Amino acid sequence: MANLHQEVLRELGILQLELQTLGLWSDIAPSEDALLSTEPFCCDLMGFGEWLQWIFIPRLSYLAEREGEMPAKSGIYPMAEEAFRDLDGTTKGLMGSISRMDGLLTR
Repeated sequence: MANLHQEVLRELGILQLELQTLGLWSDIAPSEDALLSTEPFCCDLMGFGEWLQWIFIPRLSYLAEREGEMPAKSGIYPMAEEAFRDLDGTTKGLMGSISRMDGLLTR
């Protein structure tokens, strides 16, 4: 199980780097209300890139660092396709990372 945690942490680092490379990483946190959204991907109050940065990466990092129970399924790739479709051709690395993360978390 520890190997899965290490792989997830590695991929989260790649995901963060890809978001930063594309200028989708922000030093300004979303509002507290946005972070408490109950909608899927907090889509009512933040963009998908923000959700990855402020919700997905921190939560999975927390679980992986503590060797906690990882989600049995991840299916964020279709949402990423939709959210990043306007970035035309610049998302190969980002989408590859998201695809690998879905693969790691699907058992």
